[in-house]
Amino acid sequence: MKKGRIHMTKKWHYLFFVFVMTGLLVACSSSDSASETDGDSSNKVELRMLWWGSQDRHDRTLEVIDLYMEENPHVTISAEFTGWDGYWEKMATQAAGGNLPDIVQMDYKYLAEYAGKGLLADLNPYVESDALDLSDVEDTYIDGGIIDDKLYAVNIGANAHAIVVDNAMFEEAGIDPLEPGYTWEELKEKAKELSDNLGDNVYGVHPGAGVMGFKHYLRQHDQWLYSEDGTELGYDDDQLLVDYLQITVDMLKSGAAAPPDVFMTAGTNVEQFPIVNEETAIVMDIHSNQITAIESGAGRPLDLMLQPSLEGGELGHYIKPGQFFSVAESSEQQEEAAKFISFFTNNIEANEILNAERGVPIAGAVREHLKENASDAGRKMFEYVELAQEHSREIDPPDPQGSTEIESLFANEVQDPIYYGEVTPEEAAENFRKKASEILAKD
Repeated sequence: MKKGRIHMTKKWHYLFFVFVMTGLLVACSSSDSASETDGDSSNKVELRMLWWGSQDRHDRTLEVIDLYMEENPHVTISAEFTGWDGYWEKMATQAAGGNLPDIVQMDYKYLAEYAGKGLLADLNPYVESDALDLSDVEDTYIDGGIIDDKLYAVNIGANAHAIVVDNAMFEEAGIDPLEPGYTWEELKEKAKELSDNLGDNVYGVHPGAGVMGFKHYLRQHDQWLYSEDGTELGYDDDQLLVDYLQITVDMLKSGAAAPPDVFMTAGTNVEQFPIVNEETAIVMDIHSNQITAIESGAGRPLDLMLQPSLEGGELGHYIKPGQFFSVAESSEQQEEAAKFISFFTNNIEANEILNAERGVPIAGAVREHLKENASDAGRKMFEYVELAQEHSREIDPPDPQGSTEIESLFANEVQDPIYYGEVTPEEAAENFRKKASEILAKD
């Protein structure tokens, strides 16, 4: 009996020892797993992302960022956003300080400048590794982001140069709506009739004397703003700029166009354009993707129309990458940034949230899905891009380095002074050539 108890005691000691050791092993294993998990959480990815746009764009983009972080809990994306005004000054300041965000919204006219300064990463390696999936994207949507065989930017929405019209105001004024193929002279005539027939403090057109409209006008004359090597202006005859500016001067003088105190306070904030408050029936020089924000602000149906045609001239329209996403060369998380751009491009749920506000999506499956389920504003944009494609020819090369200064020069010393009657078209054209030539020669 005693021997049996001793035997049993030894047996229980042995089992207890095995139990303890097993527990220790399990604990160690759990500890190791926890350690590995802790290691993952301690290596969370943090990205910064910068874009410009309206409040509507900000809200949609923030919702997509939240969706991505929910599906990728190891990633945190800090959002930075602003309106168009001041955006490029902010970018320039960050670039100068070596502090560009990981993901930046890029515009076609600034792409060559930022790529040329070595500020943007080549995304081809991430396409090759499938971190950035462009398998459902046609080359025509990709090509705009390529310079010297390097992919510096991914198109996040195709669009086209346009005007916005309120056809209900045309009907109220007893005037036939604009139709594709109408001329600059017809625009001036109809805008004057609108102003005359719509009552006090309502005008035919919110005018456009900016560089975007001038580029369109130059294309109609088979010219471009820059030479092929980007070291000088691409047109020789200043009369082209004089004639372009004279269109706005004539409409301001006749009362066809709203005076600057009506539209200058809005700046580039489309939600505050005078057409939103029925102060004008036409807005010149917008991009097709902006119809979503403008119509949302107005709370009533508006429509897109082609820019005026030039009698006997070339086609001025082209299909433009609305905006791009680029990754900073200085980013330490380029692959993760590329993965987010891939999500932004291909994810159906994300694009339902975005609702093509930046332009027609580039991924085929996304494009077809949104077109079938588009809102009225979205449908108008899809249909307009298809219309513009019929009236388009090939896009010109990206603007050269120095274009940022050229844009500012045009806005400050051509466009705004023309609106306020501070210079003549001849004076503005001469001054622009002199100063633009100095900028381009320097760069």
